[in-house]
Amino acid sequence: MSTSQIMTTFTGAMMALTFLAIIGIITLVQTVEGKPFPAPDLKLCNYTVRSFEGCCTLPVRLGSLKKFDFQPQLPMRVRPAAHLIDDAYIAKYQRAVEIMRALPDTDGRSYLAQYRLHCAYCNNHLYYEGREHPLEIHQNWLFLPWHRLYLYFHERILAKLIGDDEFAIPYWAWDNQSPIPPFPGEIPKAFAHEWSLSPNAINKTSSLYDPDRNSCSKNPQIVEFQNFTACPLPQNKSAVREQNAQLMWTQAVSVSVTPLIMAGAPYRFGDDGGMGMGGIEGRPHGPVHVWTNTKDMGTFKDSAADPIFFSHHANIDRLWEAWKTLPGKYRKDVTDPDYLNTAFTFYDEDGDQVSVTVAQALDLDLLRVKYQELPMAWTDKGTVTEGSKPTWSFCNPKSSESDIAEMVKNTPRFKEPVWLKEGPVTFKLKRRPWLSDRHGEELLQIKANFPWNSSHLINVFAFLPDANYETSSIGCLEYIGNLLSFPHVGQAPAVPPVVNFKMGIRRKLELMGRAHLKEIVITLVGEKTIPSAPPGAQGETGITLTSLKIIHSKK
Repeated sequence: MSTSQIMTTFTGAMMALTFLAIIGIITLVQTVEGKPFPAPDLKLCNYTVRSFEGCCTLPVRLGSLKKFDFQPQLPMRVRPAAHLIDDAYIAKYQRAVEIMRALPDTDGRSYLAQYRLHCAYCNNHLYYEGREHPLEIHQNWLFLPWHRLYLYFHERILAKLIGDDEFAIPYWAWDNQSPIPPFPGEIPKAFAHEWSLSPNAINKTSSLYDPDRNSCSKNPQIVEFQNFTACPLPQNKSAVREQNAQLMWTQAVSVSVTPLIMAGAPYRFGDDGGMGMGGIEGRPHGPVHVWTNTKDMGTFKDSAADPIFFSHHANIDRLWEAWKTLPGKYRKDVTDPDYLNTAFTFYDEDGDQVSVTVAQALDLDLLRVKYQELPMAWTDKGTVTEGSKPTWSFCNPKSSESDIAEMVKNTPRFKEPVWLKEGPVTFKLKRRPWLSDRHGEELLQIKANFPWNSSHLINVFAFLPDANYETSSIGCLEYIGNLLSFPHVGQAPAVPPVVNFKMGIRRKLELMGRAHLKEIVITLVGEKTIPSAPPGAQGETGITLTSLKIIHSKK
């Protein structure tokens, strides 16, 4: 091809036409009689409950709202693993954020404006004309695409501020449990280093440093998905790595087997609020926030105040992309038109307000983004490092075939309703595993009367009737998933107090050697209640289970 200018020109033209054709497919999603959310008008940001937050002091739009267009001329930006970047890259990143922090508050590109925009969305301050309740981007299918787009525009602003279109935000690979330094699970050097490495720094203190981070992250220790509110010393890092790898496999591979389980509950214009987290939104996403910085990242309002927020969510975004490559027939994006046609408003690299749809967020190639490849050993049955063997063990000492047969025999069937607070509550359910080939993945379906204005932290186990939330590890072979929900300011009080939650179970049963059983024993346990704690940290406040059953679905 290099010997023929004609062929080169023809090939380039064909590539451009192909790119434009793909754009057409993505941006012209067929509109049916549905209820997608329109791009919110930032002028309708409303405090309602807490007028002192300042989240709605957003830069005004001077002209008309721009429509987002892909930029095929941009170079492919490769987001590097944060623990592997060198001092020169750290200095560049520090410099970019420092310039962003120095911009006036009236500039949509400023760090303060970016922080406030996150607060406006995440703390429920954005309203629509004629609608009583605000937009939600947590606990529903908007969680992953909204954060991808927020990260995209934040990154594009930083790149333009330093004149480097190849600049990409590094991702914090806390899912990688490698025991070889530099440790991916520690706070990366770029964020842990208090002093700026940039030779052109305005301030000596690094623009990426946050003094409010927890002592866990300063010691240093590695992220914990189980005991993420404690800071034990010394930390048993080998045990934590095993537990983390096992949790990653359970949530991403075993639980999240269909599009809606990974994405979260459907949420349409006119709905009162989100009604179900996606497969990785609760764990591991939530524990990383709290373990890192309870003061800032432990709240919906202030999460984006800590710059490591963006690297944390870059990893969530990477895991979403990687999830689609894992084994399984149904690991693909949601195709519902209401999902695809929902739109958001952001500030672009020129400081202009721009509307962009969920459909435009789904192809990283079109966004000119990819991730540095890094081993994901946990995808192989929860192993810690590539080539190692799984280290799962049963937490129930009575796990022989005869023990399990006796357990099934003596466990009652579910009869509604059942109150659950700390538990445990245990029931046996019928399985029909032979239906999977025709009717989709085998799922545990939990229905409950579920007050959304109080906190809920529930773990689910199979064949572990004596489970306890605090002492039964998420690394137990019997752990099959969790059900989490956190109330926050502005949450609509009219959200129906019901939940219809699903999680995949077949792969975990296969790992346990119990996929052949026609009945399964399910135990649910809630976190110990702490009445004096602030909302969202009170532990399990109680739900009424109305239905437990095994179903099959492709959605």
